[in-house]
Amino acid sequence: MPVNGLDPDSKARILLAASERVLQGHAGLDCRVVPFVPGWRSVDEALHPGMGSSDPAALVLGDHQHLENVAYLLFDISGSGHRQLEMDVTLSFVGHDGSSESAPIPGWHRRPVPTMAFGTGAGSQVVLREADLRISGGERLALALSPERDLFPGNGWSWEQLDTTLRDAATGAEDPYTFGHLFAQQLRVALRVTEGGVPVAGAEACLLVCDASRFGSLYRRLVERLVAPDTTRQASACGLADPGVAFHPWYPVLEIGGNKAELYKRALIADIVHKRRNLTDPSWLLQVGVYLEFLTFLGVVEAVKDEVGDLLTPSERSAFADSSRFAELRNRINPRRWREVWRLRHIAFPARGVPRTGPVSARNLLGKRRATLAFLEAHHDDLKHAIELAGPNHHNAQETWQRVFRDAERAVLRMTPAAFPELAFLPAQVREFVLWHKRGQLGLEGSLRVPTPMTRLLGDHDGLFASACTQYRGSMNAVAAWSKERLLMDFTGDECIPREASLLETRIARPAQVALLQERDGYQEGLDLPVELPEEYERSTEDLSRMLDGVPIFASLTRDERRELARTARPIRLGPLERLVVQGQLGTSLFVVVEGAVEVLLRREDGRDWPLDTRVKGSVIGEMSLVTGEPRAATVRAVSGATVYEIGKRQYEPLLRRRPELLDELAAIVEERLREQAERLHAYDADRERKAIRDRISHFLNSG
Repeated sequence: MPVNGLDPDSKARILLAASERVLQGHAGLDCRVVPFVPGWRSVDEALHPGMGSSDPAALVLGDHQHLENVAYLLFDISGSGHRQLEMDVTLSFVGHDGSSESAPIPGWHRRPVPTMAFGTGAGSQVVLREADLRISGGERLALALSPERDLFPGNGWSWEQLDTTLRDAATGAEDPYTFGHLFAQQLRVALRVTEGGVPVAGAEACLLVCDASRFGSLYRRLVERLVAPDTTRQASACGLADPGVAFHPWYPVLEIGGNKAELYKRALIADIVHKRRNLTDPSWLLQVGVYLEFLTFLGVVEAVKDEVGDLLTPSERSAFADSSRFAELRNRINPRRWREVWRLRHIAFPARGVPRTGPVSARNLLGKRRATLAFLEAHHDDLKHAIELAGPNHHNAQETWQRVFRDAERAVLRMTPAAFPELAFLPAQVREFVLWHKRGQLGLEGSLRVPTPMTRLLGDHDGLFASACTQYRGSMNAVAAWSKERLLMDFTGDECIPREASLLETRIARPAQVALLQERDGYQEGLDLPVELPEEYERSTEDLSRMLDGVPIFASLTRDERRELARTARPIRLGPLERLVVQGQLGTSLFVVVEGAVEVLLRREDGRDWPLDTRVKGSVIGEMSLVTGEPRAATVRAVSGATVYEIGKRQYEPLLRRRPELLDELAAIVEERLREQAERLHAYDADRERKAIRDRISHFLNSG
């Protein structure tokens, strides 16, 4: 019975009450919060029992009162029998990283709460219903929290009621998610089960709560209070009219970056609020994104403050300079690097002999390119520090990184006209050259009829879109490799973001797969269509049941048993080279491939991922972890996209109890898999040894 984190008096009372009930012959109680499992969502418990997990994060959405914006903590209570039990909850804030002194939320000290459980309504709609603690019988219970109602001032409690420890660290705004709090709070949730008013069990959990309405606000401040005034100053110094902020060399990266941040925000809302599965662990991206925005903003602020003044308010400056919450950020920002980038801010106004693009020279496009690349280099140095602060992610960092990269590509495609207004002043064929030119193809200028001065000026450089594919992907891969060396991230293969994961590369080389990547990320299939949420993939129960008919380990089940497995199995869509399981990570599910193909890779001692096998439709993966609970023995990823169905321990375990012969079948399959794996590895090691001997002989003979 966990009692950590409670005050001494509460601990003593709980332990005393528990000991009295043991002496009186009462069965002991256990209360356990179900931890978050990457890839699982809390609402999965309704349709796929045993595959639900507590939400890792919650978002405050500002003025948008979304009724569906609810965070759920799942918990199990065992040993309750038919006893009269009640539950209460205490909520408190403990700072953005959980290190601050606990600040109780008014009205949430041992507040009685009803016990709820997930169920299904009409059309398999997920609903919450009341559950009885006395007869829960292993059913997972749920605590529902509304971020707008329960975790934000103004709905039942006020800012003035908060603990002074939290208020003193604030920066003037009337809420606990200000700049001084890094837009976030860790929420400590303490559950307490009582019998006749006496505590008999308890558990604790933490939930990261962020104010999504503030995401991107620091980037917008750089545009409004730094870049726009600097545009005016530069034009005035040249005796010219202000051309508008869009012509400033820093504008493209901030405009596109701001749109990219909006796409991240959309992804986080989709996964955290709407419980979708486009990101298997949205909380990691949430933390990386918040830390990155603060690191870049503060680095720029410190770099330019002597020249243009302080971009922080007095209360923000005080929090940044003195608060322990900013200590790690202060140690990691690099104002010197950002001063170097700030030197590349000069607008190329019209000059004799150089083509004009509106109120500026065509050279301004080159200036924007230089400033953008320098900005990204400094920004990605900050990204390394953001990953350090967010902590390791060995489960889905690669898939998150690929999604982040594709959203950057989407932002480039969508925002190029606004970020580069110079393009509107170019002839159509020149604009095509600037956008799509690939290095080494200058021979195209004849067919495109690009004016010689323009080709001389622009040179043989990748166009804007090609740069997005090569420069940005290379930089993101470099950050991933740096993080992998420090055990902060892990990825399979030689690159974290291979070409197959790129939207632009796919659009050029494999246009039919664009729709798959779009769907995997939660978009409509066309890159130029409005951003909307398509329906999630779902195969009918009968279709999947028929599919299970041909799977050896399910062959001895009755049709009704296979239909029940099919009803509770969870569908998973995988994009190109997306991983399903990761070697060394824990897992308690098996998977059935129903579309496409997956490859099995084993990481050897030299760090290389060696392909063991390819599994196609009807194959079963992960049965070893299902029956033994051991970590995954290999990594499994889609080849060019796949659909699998997940069957969890809770679905399969009753069948194993009723049909012990299934254990023999599983053992035989596992034994065969291990034998085949050993043979392949022996052949691999023998081939590698032969190659090493051949290289030594060749080196000796050629050494003279």
